[in-house]
This record gives sequence, C-alpha cells and structure tokens, in this order.
Amino acid sequence: MTSWVSSPSVFEELFLGRVRHDLLTPFPAQDSADRLTGDAQMERLAVLLRERIDPEAVELSGRLPGGAVEALRDAGFLAMTLDPAIGGLGLSQVNAFRLVHLAASWCTAAAFALGVGNGFGSGSYLAVLPPGPLKDMISARVAAGLVSGGADAEPGGTANRARATTAVPVEGGYLISGQKVFIGNAPVADLMDVSATLAGTSRVRLFFVDTRSPGFVVSARHEFMGLRGAAIGAVRLDDVLVPEWALMPEEGDGWRMRPDAPAAEGPDLAGLAVGARHLVIAPVALALARSCLRWSREFVSRRAVDGRGLGSYDEIQRVLAESAADVYAIESVATWGLLGGAGAPELTAAKNLVSRACWRVADRTVSLMGGEGYETSRSKRRRGAVAAPVERAFRDARALRVAGGVDFMLDAWSAQPALVRCYAGADPAADAGAGGVGGVGVGIGGAGVGVGVVEEQARMLAAACAHLVKAHPREELFERQRTVRLLGRIAGELLGMAVVQARSASTSTNPPAVPAASHDAGPAASHGADAAASHGGDPIAGLAVTGARHRLAGLWARLAEDEPSRASIRFDHLITDLMEN
Repeated sequence: MTSWVSSPSVFEELFLGRVRHDLLTPFPAQDSADRLTGDAQMERLAVLLRERIDPEAVELSGRLPGGAVEALRDAGFLAMTLDPAIGGLGLSQVNAFRLVHLAASWCTAAAFALGVGNGFGSGSYLAVLPPGPLKDMISARVAAGLVSGGADAEPGGTANRARATTAVPVEGGYLISGQKVFIGNAPVADLMDVSATLAGTSRVRLFFVDTRSPGFVVSARHEFMGLRGAAIGAVRLDDVLVPEWALMPEEGDGWRMRPDAPAAEGPDLAGLAVGARHLVIAPVALALARSCLRWSREFVSRRAVDGRGLGSYDEIQRVLAESAADVYAIESVATWGLLGGAGAPELTAAKNLVSRACWRVADRTVSLMGGEGYETSRSKRRRGAVAAPVERAFRDARALRVAGGVDFMLDAWSAQPALVRCYAGADPAADAGAGGVGGVGVGIGGAGVGVGVVEEQARMLAAACAHLVKAHPREELFERQRTVRLLGRIAGELLGMAVVQARSASTSTNPPAVPAASHDAGPAASHGADAAASHGGDPIAGLAVTGARHRLAGLWARLAEDEPSRASIRFDHLITDLMEN
C-alpha cells in the first residue's frame, strides 16, 4: 500500500520560495504491466455497473438498487488494494483510482461506495495495524465479505478538535455513546471505526464497532443537494459495548483529516486519511469534468446561430478551451498525487485544486448548454432533446468542494504547517524585506507561462510570508484566517502550475493514468485515449497555467487588501442593519 509520504514537501517548500522541480520530474507514468492488471478489473466493473445500476433510476429514487453494494463487495471491489489471500484484488492505488473513476463516469453514488469502502473502510487499516486480535478480526471480516466505513463527523462540526461522542471504560472494554453525521456507507456498513473521547480525558481515539451491536442505530439517511443515491447517513450509539482490543493502538489524533493536527506516532494514519480523501474526491472530480467537457463539445457540434456553427464563434472556442485546460490540470494533479510521491500537504492542496477545477468546468457547461434549456435530463428527454445529465454533474461537482473538508478551511489548514516552518527559522529563498504584503503580487501581468513564472510567484509568496511572520506572533497570524487562507490558496495554485508544467515538459508518451471514459452506451470497457483525450499537449498546458495566473492576480490583490484594521469591523452589525432595512 502507498504510504502517501513525501519528504521534503513540494507544497511547503513553496512558502520558502523554492520550486522543487527535482521532485516533480520526470513526470510519473503508470507501469504498463500494472496498467494491464487494472484493465482486466475495469472490464469486470464495467459489466457489473451496466447490469446492476441504472443511473436514472438512482437519480429518481435517491437509492442504489438493492443488492448493488453487495455485488460490488462480492466481486472484491470494496477491497481493491487488499491482499487476495483475504479476498482483496491486490491492486495498486492508481488502479483503485481508475476503478473509482470508471464508476463515477457511470453513477456518482456507486463511485462513492467504492471510494469510501476502499479509502475509509476498516480494511485500509490492515497495513498499519500490529499483529493482534484487532487485525485478526478485520482480516476475517474482509475475507467473509465486508462493507465498512469511518464515523468521525458530528452534529457540532468536524472542525472541532473535541468529540462529543464518549467512550467510558468498563470491565473488558468501553461503552460508546454519541451521534455521528455525514458517514459514508453508514446505511450499509457492517463494521465502522468510530471516533470518541475517552471519558475523563481530552484524548480522541478510534474504536472499531460492529454495527449489529445493541445500541447502534442508523438514525437517518442524508439527502444531499447532490450525490443522489450515495449511501451516506447519520448514526447514533447508545452505550454500545466494544471490546478492549477494538481500540486503535495509537495515542495521537494523526488519523484525523486536519492538516494542522499533530502527527501520530507509530502507524501512518495521517497518510491513510489524506490518501482516502484523494481516492474519494479526485477520481469523481475528473470523471465529472470529463463528462461535462464531452457534453459541451457535443452540444457545440450540433448547434448553430443564424446558420453559423456554434463552434466557430471565438467565445465558444475559448469556453471549451478553458474547460479542456481544467480537465488537463485535474489529470495532471491527480496523476502526480498517485504516482509522484505526494504527501499530506500536497494531497490536501490537490483536493481543492481538483474539486474547484471540476466546479469551473461544470459551471461553464451549465451556462453553455443553457441555450438548450435550463432543465433536468428527464425534462429534456420528455420533449425529445438530448438528455445529458448536466444538472446532476453540476450538483455533484459543488458537493466535492464540501466533502472531505470545506474548501476555504482546507486552504487555511494547509497553510498553517508551512507557516510553522517559517516561524521556526527556515531560510526562505527570497528577500523578506521587499515591500511587505502590500508590495507583492502586483507585477505579474507581464510574466510568461514558462517555468520562470512559478519561481517568480514562489519568491513573492516567501516574501509575503516572511513579512507576516516578522510582523505577527504565530497565534495572532493564525487568527487572521482570511490571510492564512489566501496564502494557502496561492500556494495551491502554484503547486498546480508546477505540476502541469512538469507533465507538459515530460518526454514520456504514456497516456494519463486514468484515460477518458464514455458511458453513452454503458460504462467504457476499453481504456485507450478517445477523441476527448486529444486535448493533451503544450497549448492546453499553457492555458491551464494562464488560468492559474489570472486567479493568482486576484488572490494577490485580496491579500494586499487584507489589512488588520478590517478585523475590527463588526460584520454582524452590518448584516443586522441590512436585514432590518
């Protein structure tokens, strides 16, 4: 299993003004033998999806059909990276990604079942658990056929360090009580790791709970604004007894998906958490963005205005090119995240990069196809129009910016560990006294799209960080969440630019790790690059970099305007005045 650890961190080095091209090149590609192994499993999954899941029926009912999750389990798709000796498929992380991507190109709910089951499922902990009864139990349950997930989020909010769910020590084990929400696979899981605070302490630990235990109740099934049919729900635990050996043997809370949480000693649980999030979010983002690009191209090819083909108009060409560039960026970031030795900081930044890019593509697609009606696919089908499910992709794409940590808070959290290095006296490769925050970022308009622009921007980031670190104690700076968030987002955009450039500059002729898939007549069973994949190459990479530069211009301007005096404004009073007037 991939450890998801990178040292040093490409992302955190950007805060010191250094662009580690040596860690980005040569751009990675999947081994051909491993790819063939994945191809065979993709053929199997494509057949299963066609036979067992109707995406339109899932949209209407809000449920995966009965037996679908069990069919995925029985075929080994909920244990894709686990040892075949216990019923797993023994696949690499990149092939697991490809399978989730294939599922997402057909039905997002099915993709979430796969992503959650493989990323956050109990079997994922086998790689880090020491020998003992807990590892034996999970191995046996996987071998017998297991659907599982993790239960951490609570009604009070996941951002809280504490957990209201408690574990009270009793003879031979613990009694766990509390509520959990937004839990993937909750309505169908057999086993679940549950976070709880040890009674009498502030320590939050993980406990593996059999969902058949007395007192364990699935209290609700969530109906989200998107992700229709995904098996996500709320659970309640009322004095659920778990044996003493069912406690995860570690002291820290490094398993939690907070980039600023202290790392746990022992098992690489933090690596498992960020790797799991990448498996749930990134392949779905890529599949949705590719589908939107394909629908956009098909729409343009069949439409005309006053006898002139829609695709001949300059703005339409630019809209399609921008979406193609975003797809290229998602492909690049996802591939490097899987194969390039990315660690927790990079994968945290990758979550926002891919989900925001997916959202931009979906948003453009809705605008572009508005000429054919702002309708559901069902409404279009009733009147004989092409029934591309754009509205589903739009809702699902927006959900990805919330799932796994809301995007604006991840920006702030991802910046904090890097800023800690700045406070620790790491030597930045920039002149920290050059102009302060207000004096950086305004001169990027003339920069080119070559490698030099990333170095220039990284030096500007280092200068801004050095200025802020010198001007503010750490606690005070971290309280300025908008400032820290902007620094994190700037670094994320720079990481995306560097990865795109590394892919473009690579001499490898291998296709992306996850080639485009179509589900016009069912999930794609062939995995060669189709016409939609022809957007690869320097022109599209250049557009992706240019788009990032434009976003950076706005971010730098906002950072320069984020003066301390703004913190004294009572925004609650302003809002009250607006509502009363």
